[in-house]
Amino acid sequence: MSSDGKLERYVSTALTVFGTGMALRGLLGDVLPYEILDELSFAALRARFSSRDTVVFDETEGLAPNHLYSAVRAYLAARAASATGVRRHRACRVDESSSDVTLTMDHGQETVDAHDGVKYTWRFVSHDPASAAFGNNPGNARAAAAAHGGRQHVCLSRSFELSFHKKHKEKALASYIPFVLDTAKAIKDQQRNLKMHMIEYDAWTAVDFRHPSTFDTLAMDGTLKKSVVDDLERFVKRKDYYRRTGRAWKRGYLLYGPPGTGKSSLVAAMANYLKFDIYDLELTEVKSNSDLRRLLVGMGNRSILVVEDIDCSLDLHQRPGDQGPDRRAPRPGFTGDDNEDKVTLSGLLNFVDGLWSTSGQERIIVFTTNYKERLEPALLRPGRMDMHIHMGYCTPESFRILACNYHSVEEGHAMFPEIQQLMEEVPITPAEVAEVLMRNDSADAALQDLVEFIKAKRR
Repeated sequence: MSSDGKLERYVSTALTVFGTGMALRGLLGDVLPYEILDELSFAALRARFSSRDTVVFDETEGLAPNHLYSAVRAYLAARAASATGVRRHRACRVDESSSDVTLTMDHGQETVDAHDGVKYTWRFVSHDPASAAFGNNPGNARAAAAAHGGRQHVCLSRSFELSFHKKHKEKALASYIPFVLDTAKAIKDQQRNLKMHMIEYDAWTAVDFRHPSTFDTLAMDGTLKKSVVDDLERFVKRKDYYRRTGRAWKRGYLLYGPPGTGKSSLVAAMANYLKFDIYDLELTEVKSNSDLRRLLVGMGNRSILVVEDIDCSLDLHQRPGDQGPDRRAPRPGFTGDDNEDKVTLSGLLNFVDGLWSTSGQERIIVFTTNYKERLEPALLRPGRMDMHIHMGYCTPESFRILACNYHSVEEGHAMFPEIQQLMEEVPITPAEVAEVLMRNDSADAALQDLVEFIKAKRR
C-alpha cells in the first residue's frame, strides 16, 4: 500500500474514532456526572500533553470560604486599570459612603502578569454546578426547575485559574504565589474597615471603628511618639524572629498617667497605624477564668486587646490578711486567688504570657492606668508589659500640635510664649486644652480663653 493510502486510512480511522467518541459522550451526557464527562473530553486529553500547568483558586473549599481566592481577587483588582487583555470588567462599591469603585475581571476574561522574568496568565471562570449536574443539558436543568415551581436557582461557582509554562512550576509556587498573597495582604490592610469588639451577652460584638486619632494628630512628646512608632514597626516585621526564639508573637504596652492625658487616643492611633482591630475587655463583665479564656481565644489575629483602668477593673492588690490603707475592698466575684469561679490575676496572666498566650498571632496587649504604683508587680515585669509609656501633662510641643489640630495655628503666634510659660508653671492635661480650644471658632479668642483658663487654675 502506498504512503498516501496509509495516510488516508489513518485519517479515516481518526475521524471515525472522533465521531464515535462525540456520539458516545452525547449519549452519556444525560446519565453521567459532569466530572466523569470532563475526563472523557478532548480538552482534558489535550491538557495532559500541554506544556503549561494550571493552579485553580476556588471561591470556596467545601462550606468554608477560600482565603486564597479573596487574596487573588484583591491582587488582580489592584492592577485592573493597567491589566492587559481584559476587555470586560465588573464594577462594585462595598461601602456606600466611599467614592472608590473597585474593578474586577468579568467571567471568562484573561490577563497576563509578569514577575521575576516569567509570564503568568490569570483567567476568571464560573459555572453553574446545578446545570453541570444535569449533564450540561439546558433542557434537563429547565425540567428540574419546573419541578420546583418554575424557579431556576442560579448558584455560580467561581474560580481564578493561574497558568504558566510547566518549567516554571517551582518558581510559581515558591515565589510568585507568595508574592501575590503578600501584596494582597498589604492591599487589604490599607482598605479594611477596622472593628471595635466589645463584650455583650458573654460574647464579642463588633461595631465599625472610626476613631480619627493618628500619630500626626496625637498631642504627645515627639521623641516618645517616635519610639512607640518604631517599636510597633519592629514588632510587625519580626514574625520569623519570634518563631525562631520560641516566643509568642505578641507585645505588651502599659499606658499610665493622669486622666485626660491621651491614653485612649494613643490606643486608637496604634490601631489606625497598624490597621488592627480593637478588643475592649471590660473585666467586670466577665464572670470566671473559663469565660475569660473563651473570650480571649475567640479574638482574631492582628488585633489589640485593651484593658482600661486595670487597677480598677480587678482587685490586683488583695492578698489574705493584707488590708492596708491603700487597699480597696474586692468587689463581689473578683479576687486575686486562683479560683475558676472568679476572674483572677493568675487567670489574666496565663493569657498575657502563659500557655494561652500562644493561642493567636500578631497581637498587642494594652493596659491603661491612672496610678501605676497601685498595680501588682507581677503585671509589670518584662515579657508581660514590654514597654511602659508615661502619658503626662501638656507640654509646649503637645500644645502646638493641639493648636494646629483645632485652629490650624502654626508656630510663631504672638500668644504662644505666654501660654507655654504658663504651662511650665501649671499642670494641665491635653484634654483640658482641647476642651478650651473648641469653645471658639476664632483662633485668637480660643487662645485668649486658654490663657485665662490656665491663670484661673493657677489661682
